[in-house]
Amino acid sequence: MRHQGIKLVMCCAVGAAGVLSGCAAPRINTTMLTTPDIIKMTDRMAESLNASAPIAGRSPASQRWVFTMDRVTNRTEHLLDDSEKWGIMARFRANLARTMLANERAVAFVLPAAEWQRYANADFAPEQARLRPTHALRAEFRSDTASSLTSRRDAYLCAFQLLDLESGSIVWEDSYEVKYSVVRNSFD
Repeated sequence: MRHQGIKLVMCCAVGAAGVLSGCAAPRINTTMLTTPDIIKMTDRMAESLNASAPIAGRSPASQRWVFTMDRVTNRTEHLLDDSEKWGIMARFRANLARTMLANERAVAFVLPAAEWQRYANADFAPEQARLRPTHALRAEFRSDTASSLTSRRDAYLCAFQLLDLESGSIVWEDSYEVKYSVVRNSFD
């Protein structure tokens, strides 16, 4: 009987120690791109494109440019599924739309051809209704990783380009870089 009382006191002491020591969720150290990175990156790229000479020099009277976003390439070690890649581009496009790019700079956006085809049906001929793209906005994500038993470092380069589809020339190009490093515990 006395041993059962001691066991009960010990169990309560261990439980109280766990509560008092702050049973919190473990902190997860990561070197992956985060939501704040995506927000900062798309904000900066929209500002950069708007301020670029080819765009800033355009007026509402300029011949309309039609942008499509047809390629997003992930060359990082971290998987980015299609919804993540195109989500980044949608945020970039939405930032550009907020700047009145369409009205002030005579720019229109169209869906990529593959997306446009999804809306086709017997009564609707999408190729007849679709504006022809004159320019393509593209993005490429790259990373450089260094890893050891005690640490990991990832450097990301997110490069964006606006290409003239007729000439193939790069009209605008800019990039966003971010670096992360974590130190591993001996029990990781």
